[in-house]
Amino acid sequence: MHNWKRWLSLALILLLAACTQDLEPTPTAAPEEPIEPTAAPTDTAEPPTPEPEPTDPPVEETSAPTEEPAPTEEPAPVGFEWPAPADAYEDLSRAPISEAEQATFNDLETNYPPERDDVGLAIAYRGLTELPTDPPVPRDYTVGVREPLLVLNTDLNTLSAPDFELLHISDHAYFWFDTTPGLSDPDSEELATTGAAFDQIYEENTAIFGPEDNPGIDGNARVHIVNASPLSVCDVEESTSHLCGLGGYFGSSDILPQAVDPSSNEREMFVMNGSFFGSSTYLDILAHEFRHMIESNYDANDWDWEVEGSAMLAEDLLGFPTDPIARGNMFLGNPDQQLNRWVDGNTLPYYGQGYVMNRYLYNRLGPDLYRTFATHPEPGFAALDAIAAENELEFTGLSIFLDWLAALVIHSDENAPELYALRDGLDTAATTGINNFPTTTDTTVSQYAADYYRLFGDGPATLNFTGSNHTPLLKVLPFSGEQMWLANRANYSNMRLTHEFDLSGVASATLEYAVFHEIEVGYDFAYVSISTDGGQTWQGLVGSNMQGEAVRDDPADVAYTDRFYTGRSNDWVQESIDLTPYAGQVVQIRFEYVTDPILTFGGIAFDNIAIPEIEFYDDAESENGWTAEGFVRATGYVPQRWHILLVTYENGAPVVTPIELSADNTAIAEFSLDSDGGGRPYLIIAATAPMTLEPAHYQLELTQ
Repeated sequence: MHNWKRWLSLALILLLAACTQDLEPTPTAAPEEPIEPTAAPTDTAEPPTPEPEPTDPPVEETSAPTEEPAPTEEPAPVGFEWPAPADAYEDLSRAPISEAEQATFNDLETNYPPERDDVGLAIAYRGLTELPTDPPVPRDYTVGVREPLLVLNTDLNTLSAPDFELLHISDHAYFWFDTTPGLSDPDSEELATTGAAFDQIYEENTAIFGPEDNPGIDGNARVHIVNASPLSVCDVEESTSHLCGLGGYFGSSDILPQAVDPSSNEREMFVMNGSFFGSSTYLDILAHEFRHMIESNYDANDWDWEVEGSAMLAEDLLGFPTDPIARGNMFLGNPDQQLNRWVDGNTLPYYGQGYVMNRYLYNRLGPDLYRTFATHPEPGFAALDAIAAENELEFTGLSIFLDWLAALVIHSDENAPELYALRDGLDTAATTGINNFPTTTDTTVSQYAADYYRLFGDGPATLNFTGSNHTPLLKVLPFSGEQMWLANRANYSNMRLTHEFDLSGVASATLEYAVFHEIEVGYDFAYVSISTDGGQTWQGLVGSNMQGEAVRDDPADVAYTDRFYTGRSNDWVQESIDLTPYAGQVVQIRFEYVTDPILTFGGIAFDNIAIPEIEFYDDAESENGWTAEGFVRATGYVPQRWHILLVTYENGAPVVTPIELSADNTAIAEFSLDSDGGGRPYLIIAATAPMTLEPAHYQLELTQ
């Protein structure tokens, strides 16, 4: 099933370095604090980040261009005028939903971007013409052989190729060890014990989640476990090697042909911090990372919560529950956390959230259907929708999400229905207590998350809810008019917006556009490119506001062109690119956004695209001849969808009742605060607008 997919996930261990840093303690054989497996994209890896996750996670700003972007646009020729920008809504919008806004909602929810095609990108940008068609001949490895292998320094985002020696061969793996300083060879007993333990992990993981690509790109049925010195994978010296924050990673670039990615080792392999060899921590990380290797065989561009959550579930199911439970409880201590996002700050509660969701799905679906979910090509909730349809089951991805929200506060109740089961050791979601009436709350909640209220008192109560009708998609509105071209955000994806232009009748031409971007700097990249051969190959165009001149813009040298967009622009910037070298030809112009396996920010948007010399002007208010793959014509706001759940008790058992909302996102409901042999009522307020990372605004009034 090998599709030349790429996957990279890091297991990072945040170590206690200084009293001023909020870091985790050094892991032991049975760690009480979780070990951070942070995914690092493409063939690079992000260093561990000790800072706590901010409310609005930071996006590293890009290197400053040589010239500041022009504050105003050049005037269009007489006879054409860009429309005025749309007005902003109030935070608690009461404005009706327009047809264009509803279309944006539908497109964002259903138009999931295409999975990244590394072979296609290598053909388009790197001159690849063909791949070898003969199946690989597996190499007969013997203990004692040495060879250089490329490994990533996760602090510096650079590659090196130390010599590694093969010291052990188990039923399912080769164990390689770094010969550079900083790592001592294990004894034969440690090798045999760890080899047997990994073989058990291999067999249990494949039984639960399905097989990895086997035999893989090297034609070998065994995987390679590459134990690196901390000096090879971290920015440390021998005296400080204990500060290396890497646990291990599965490098997706290694399952690509070297003709596609020169940094590939052309084998299914993990790179591990060899200093942990022989510990339970080491095996815990291998259980997590092997799940990522399996995932790469089925679905490389799923949501972060599925990808990392299922890897945390693998740890739990394979006998390493301490870390998943600890991280799950971090999330439950602050549950207003967006499910379909990742951050570059403190990722521990996001691992925990993904784990708790996947643990719920495993319980709810059962092992067989969960395996169907884990190997399904559709992402996240869409996979659940498909599974329900295929098996004639009465649920949707959204309904399961709402059941999960309720489970977070009642799963530990011995009288709760089996529908809401999680596992022992997990806390219940933190709540805000309300015991004074009347009370009014004016606040926000994250998308695909919930605010939890616990209600105290006796007698009847009335709820009056008003939710905003709109939430911004980005931190900016369209540059002009009501719509813009927006790349839908997704992991390991390739969004394209392409148009053919006939420049045969002009001697010079200029491409003009406005661009806004919030992109993971140095890992995700957006390109503006041109093709003169009908779209077979592409050359990057250069705008003055593009990145690429600073090393930190692309430290691992993985971008497909020399200049590109990455990082944060903070606002719309305007570009003007000379197309005169292509005058007299029919060309295709493409806006392209390529992401790595984990962590996306707001993405990239384009507006006011023009080639004045041929009188082409596109303000994104119509399709205008573009071929959009993963791009949508989006309004500045997306309609906000709301959900209200009320948990009361009947005969001591919790009962979950949805409260119906009107079309204008208001609701009035009467209920009793009395406890019928159970706990106090819970009120759950949830928001689910697609794709946006902006929170939803609401007002809540409770009276008696």
